[in-house]
Amino acid sequence: MKDDYVKAILYAYPSLGAIGEAVGVSADNKALLSYRDPHSAQSIAEEILKEIAARRAIMELSSLVDDMLKLCTEEELFLFEYKYFRRKKVLAGRFAAFSLACSERSYFRKQNRLLRKAADYFAENGWSQEKFLRETNGLFSRVVSAIGGGRECAVHAQRRKRGLRYSSD
Repeated sequence: MKDDYVKAILYAYPSLGAIGEAVGVSADNKALLSYRDPHSAQSIAEEILKEIAARRAIMELSSLVDDMLKLCTEEELFLFEYKYFRRKKVLAGRFAAFSLACSERSYFRKQNRLLRKAADYFAENGWSQEKFLRETNGLFSRVVSAIGGGRECAVHAQRRKRGLRYSSD
């Protein structure tokens, strides 16, 4: 599916800042230890530049998701938090009293519409799956292929208990 990269971005969103920082530290370490590397200086410099570009892309994606979330309704924010971000403190704090009054079928329709909205937002801002994988230096390629291969449960931790209650239509 062409939206697999969008799911990967959304699942990774809570950690994108830390991932970007780790990639930056990796680039710094490669630069500092380059004198030990038997490869040519040009190939080492190219690797370091790829990591710097990947860090910049990851931070840009984090900012892009932040901007997208500013445009969302409270219900959409809850749906993002519940399905993709899974931050327990946010769910227990900000959304503790939030009630989603819909059937199970409507819930999944809302999630599909929300994913479509996010995919459109990324596309409007110039992000495609190809650009995502290229700009992030392939860091998320296994995540995207797992989602595309129907193994989305391997990407995120399973919940211990069901947190949603559905109302009947």
